[in-house]
Amino acid sequence: MTADRVLAAVLLLGAAVYLGVLVPEVGRAQSALGSGDFYTVGPTALPTFAGTMMAIFAVAVLLMGRRTAPEVPFTQGLGGGLIFAAAVAAAAVLLPRIGFLPASVLFLAVVFALFRAKWWVALILTIVLPVVIDQILRKVFPVPLPGAALF
Repeated sequence: MTADRVLAAVLLLGAAVYLGVLVPEVGRAQSALGSGDFYTVGPTALPTFAGTMMAIFAVAVLLMGRRTAPEVPFTQGLGGGLIFAAAVAAAAVLLPRIGFLPASVLFLAVVFALFRAKWWVALILTIVLPVVIDQILRKVFPVPLPGAALF
């Protein structure tokens, strides 16, 4: 078994435990404290979505055929992964300080620059995605997002 399949199996097991044990416990704890009224879809909607996506991706990796690792440029290999992880960490640090919208725009700009997306696609997605996600999270799922003075 290859390393990617071993990791996928471990992540699938972790997703099963997460979805089967930890997510239901969040719902029980919120209802026991009486603080579950804030959520219109229940306090377990987003954790369930995250665990389900992890399980789907793990199954997809397990079902993929064996592939060889081609020679790739730095931004697509381990170096690109490390730079992406640093960008995620920087976005997490900036998010509460400058707000959701500016942090999301900066994060997407870095990601699109790193992976050399077409400039017009990057520009459209960098502007549209944060606004759409902000509105969905604020209006559909009343999730309080960090704000800044202008946002």
